[in-house]
Order: sequence, then C-alpha cells, then structure tokens
Amino acid sequence: MNEELDLLDLFFAFWKKKIWLIAAIIIGACVGFVYTKYAVVPKYTSSVTLILAKSSDEKANVAGLDVSDTITQSDIALNQKLISTYGEILTSKRVVNTVVKNLGLNISYAQLKKGISVSSVKDTDVIKLSITTTDASTSAKIADEMTNVFKDEVDRIYSIKNISIIDSAEVDNKPVNINYMKNIIIFALAFFVLVAIVIFLIYYFDNTIKTEENIQKLTGLPVLCTIPKVKTTIEKGGKKHA
Repeated sequence: MNEELDLLDLFFAFWKKKIWLIAAIIIGACVGFVYTKYAVVPKYTSSVTLILAKSSDEKANVAGLDVSDTITQSDIALNQKLISTYGEILTSKRVVNTVVKNLGLNISYAQLKKGISVSSVKDTDVIKLSITTTDASTSAKIADEMTNVFKDEVDRIYSIKNISIIDSAEVDNKPVNINYMKNIIIFALAFFVLVAIVIFLIYYFDNTIKTEENIQKLTGLPVLCTIPKVKTTIEKGGKKHA
C-alpha cells in the first residue's frame, strides 16, 4: 500500500483508464434512459385553486364569530385560521372515501392520500389542491369531485359556504415524475463515480514497482543503473533484430 499519494501519479492512473471512465458515462446514460423509459411509472397531476370567500347573501356563525354580509378584517382573520383546518378536512377519511365511492375508484384511502397535496398561498385565503395519480383524466376527476365533497363537508360542519373555485381541474398529459435529462445525468455521474472509485482503489493498493523512484522510496538506496526495454522484431528466416 502506498504510504503517500502522488497526485501526479494518480492523475496518470486515471488518464490511462480514461476509456473506462468514458464507457462508464455512456453506459450510465443508457441505463438512465432505459430506466426512465421502462421502469418509471408515469404520474399525472391536476390542481384546483380555491379561495375562502363568504357568499354575499349568507350569514353564518363560525366558532362564535358573527359573520356579516360584507367582508371585514374578522372575515380575513377567520379564513386564514381555517386554511389549516380545511387542509385536514380535505385529506380526511370521510372526504377521501366519499370521493372514492362517488367515482367508483378501485383504490384505498392510504393510496389516494399519498397523491393528495394541499397548500396555501402565503398571506392569502387561497388554497391549492393537487391530485397525483397514474392517469391524467382520473387525477382531474378526483380533484373536481374532492372539491365538491369538501364544500359539502364544510357546509355540514360549519354551516357556512365560504369556498369558491378560482381554477377548476384540467387534464394534464405531461408526467410530473419523468425527466429524461435529469435521470440520464444522475445515472451517468453515478457510473462515473463508481468506476473512478474502482480505479482509485486499484492504484492505492498497487504495490508493484514501476519506476526507479519507487525503488528509492522503498529501499532508501540510489539507483545505479537501469535496463531499458528493448523491442525485438522477427524477420523472415527466424532471425531476431533489436
């Protein structure tokens, strides 16, 4: 084992194996493409944008607060407090199972919940509901149906209709989890690093003597002479010439 690493020798060790490194990049890129093409199941996302805004012809009493027909600062404060609560209602078993039943889906609550994303726009009353499944049309249907069930559930719990739809769900046929370039680069780099580690280990554990400097390091004695490597050629008649 080398006691010290000679960076120049290490560089030449990698340079001599550059074909390995190039091949690793090419193979890794091919594996990344094949993996993305045939192993990754495409997933599609559809989103609905909601806003908490009380109907103009409605009065309601929510959490002990009297809500008038006009939008007040209390309305805004109340809506912002309700956003996190509404997020929990959207992903509740009652809402999700009702959606599954209404659409006749063959999917469990746990499976569908993994594909539900609820987020709120900072400092606003806007809620974004995103549904991700393996079918673009199904994602859009679930998003729309979940919105309807959610509105009914909020009305049942709070006796208030303060949810309006800004943007309905649209079918998006572009997979959200497939990125050929990204996966190709990741696999190419991974194979490159793996081969580079192998080359480094071969160099690091190589104890063979290759130069006169190696002899001096190992023995501490000066090199008096070297025997050059002579190439020989064989001509017709069996004679050898240097």
